[in-house]
Amino acid sequence: MSRCLLSGFSFLLLLICVSALTSPRLKLDLRDEIKKRFKFESSEEYATTLREGNTVYVGGNEIVYQINFDKSPNLVQKISVPADSESKRKCRQRNSGYCGNAIMVLQKFNRTQLLLCGTHAHEPRCWLILNNELTPIINGGGRHLGLGVCPFTPKHGFTSLVEEGRFYSAAPVYENGHGLLLRGFMQEAGGSWLLSVDEWLTDPNFVGMSPMNDQIFMFFREKNMQKNLDIDPWMSQVARVCKDDKGGSRQRLQHKWATFLKARLLCNVPTDHVHFNRIQDVYVAKSNNSEDRIYGIFKSNWNGTAICTYSVKDINDVFRTSKFKGFSEDIPDPRPGTCGKDTQKLPDIVLNIIQNHPEMETNIQPIGKIPLVMEKEDRFKKIVVDSVVDFSGNVSWVIFLAMGNGKIRKVLEISQSVFTISELEVLKKPGPILSMSLDSESKLLYVTTAKELVRFPLAQCEKYADDCASCVMARDPYCAWNPREKKCVPSTTKLKYLIQDLENGNYKKCPQERVEYHRSSEGVSEDTNLVLPLEGAGPVYLSCPKQSHHADYSWKVQDKMEACSSNGDECLLFIRDISEVNGGRYMCNSNERGHEQLHISYYIQGSGSSIYLSRYSVAVYSILMTVAALFLH
Repeated sequence: MSRCLLSGFSFLLLLICVSALTSPRLKLDLRDEIKKRFKFESSEEYATTLREGNTVYVGGNEIVYQINFDKSPNLVQKISVPADSESKRKCRQRNSGYCGNAIMVLQKFNRTQLLLCGTHAHEPRCWLILNNELTPIINGGGRHLGLGVCPFTPKHGFTSLVEEGRFYSAAPVYENGHGLLLRGFMQEAGGSWLLSVDEWLTDPNFVGMSPMNDQIFMFFREKNMQKNLDIDPWMSQVARVCKDDKGGSRQRLQHKWATFLKARLLCNVPTDHVHFNRIQDVYVAKSNNSEDRIYGIFKSNWNGTAICTYSVKDINDVFRTSKFKGFSEDIPDPRPGTCGKDTQKLPDIVLNIIQNHPEMETNIQPIGKIPLVMEKEDRFKKIVVDSVVDFSGNVSWVIFLAMGNGKIRKVLEISQSVFTISELEVLKKPGPILSMSLDSESKLLYVTTAKELVRFPLAQCEKYADDCASCVMARDPYCAWNPREKKCVPSTTKLKYLIQDLENGNYKKCPQERVEYHRSSEGVSEDTNLVLPLEGAGPVYLSCPKQSHHADYSWKVQDKMEACSSNGDECLLFIRDISEVNGGRYMCNSNERGHEQLHISYYIQGSGSSIYLSRYSVAVYSILMTVAALFLH
């Protein structure tokens, strides 16, 4: 599907157009089918998650869970991490609120150890875990590492990353949540720190960090100090430092980042003056067959949300070629921010630009210049993205979006267009999703809430019915039609005869197969229907559950077409009085892009004395009869 043309349309029409492209085709309830789930002992409102292969570590309130779903039964180990009694006593004396130890940082520190940090009764601390044993980390001053690394309370925003022996963090240094700095800590260098300069960041709120080749990328929103630039007082930024940054010289930027640069991320519709300026979550999607990408969830000042995607190459090009904001002289050599140099020996003029003019003049535009997805509500909360190579070697992207109601949208992005494959319901107890972890190799998604950890496969091929058209129109990169087995199967085998069309979902690629029906004298299949006697009179709703929400549903009643009486997840047909029906067949049909399907056939015999139903409709029909009776009485 192509994007809607922006020129000449109001923003309302634009939203309607985009919404039509991104409404889910299928709504799948997987709650009873998912067997890989773990329920926490108590509610973990601020759970943080680290996945290492098949093992998932979840940090909660004074505890770390170690869970392996591949063991039967599930292998679960628990590590207790309480705050010490003296810290709790002082916390309660200050009336500081939460005085437990919420685990906020879980990172792989090296091949054998994990790093964890907790709020520790408003005295943040960090430990290393080896063989389930905790070892406190002492910084260069002989004190516990934690301040500026982990927040004082779970409600303060922060982010962290361990990469090649250095711990990067952005967390408040004051109990009120202020004083947030970008820090780098190397234990092997005697516990030395690198810090950001106060003027580089204006009331920032970090949402993520990621390694990218020889750099570290950081994503955050901060106050927009330029008046009348946008209505929204916030703007989103990407910053980067070099992994080999050792700080500046003794004369300038000593113990400070000497390669820090930042640039503004735009996520807007320029022609309609619509701006999504507040980045909420970010995911770095890497691919061996295509360029690396950055996906972000952005929020507007009127609570709309959008998904924008950026090329890592475009970001690096801005950092490599843009002018420095506020600096009009010739750019020195080496260019400020260049990696691979001994930063402690950089000329003063280079360090001066980093110190006083680290922001790029050129803004970073998303791929396609406009958002990939837009919603008028604050709907999307978390994002992960998988890259998939189809049978032709083309790369497509599958976006998983956690929504505020706990459901997950599965979205295909191909050729800068989007198609929402399905909306998934996976939680036993609906609630906010705190994190998602994607296992791209095994094609599994891990979802963490305050109540449970859930794991399920990315492919749900069996949900696309046992016909080729339904499988192909699903446009699911994880599935394809096998004409030999006559099944929708996972596409991991890449067999040449499998049928798939991600670009268009063209069902005409399916082989033409003749289907014969063996019917009884009444014209209804004998082996899939049964008779239900109906007594008395009254209203009846005939139910037709929808398989595809992109199809148009209708009823054929005695050679006449009738619209659905009620149109939601089911197409319902209302019969005012069953006793007045003289008999006939009621067939529910759908049409999706020219593909017609018969879903359910009801047959009422005589004057309402009996009705034929397909077997899987009996329960639905009975429920609707009960509801109708209660409603009338």
